Amino acid sequence: MKIKLPLILGLMILTSACSVIKKGPNSDVNAQVNNIVWGVISFKGKTLQQQDFPNGLPHITFDMQDSKINGSDGCNNFMGLATYKGNSIKTGAIASTKMACPGNTIETDFYDVLASDKLTWRLDSDETLRLLDNGLEVMALKENQ
Repeated sequence: MKIKLPLILGLMILTSACSVIKKGPNSDVNAQVNNIVWGVISFKGKTLQQQDFPNGLPHITFDMQDSKINGSDGCNNFMGLATYKGNSIKTGAIASTKMACPGNTIETDFYDVLASDKLTWRLDSDETLRLLDNGLEVMALKENQ
């Protein structure tokens, strides 16, 4: 019995350490954008103010490796599937919590932007991530510290 327990524990550790990280079958992975929590600093040309979002400013994580997207619209958390090809983003169905947040004026537009068929991203030299809808900026994001 004394030999079996260390052997089992050793096999469990070895198995978990050897797991391989795979990229999603329909996604390209960009290490400068992937799995970073990006805080939304402007939305449709308007600078967002912390005091307007009691639950925290909106943020997005682009999980290019597993073809997912998640974050917060400043009120509700969301998660969903996404395909990343080059600099384009195509989201699938997005699920979110449904808390009532008086004063949250971007919630509906936020999800409309993410659902756009022409959503692309660009990372500027100042490390601002810009989301573009049909070539026009709709969100600017900075890495959360």
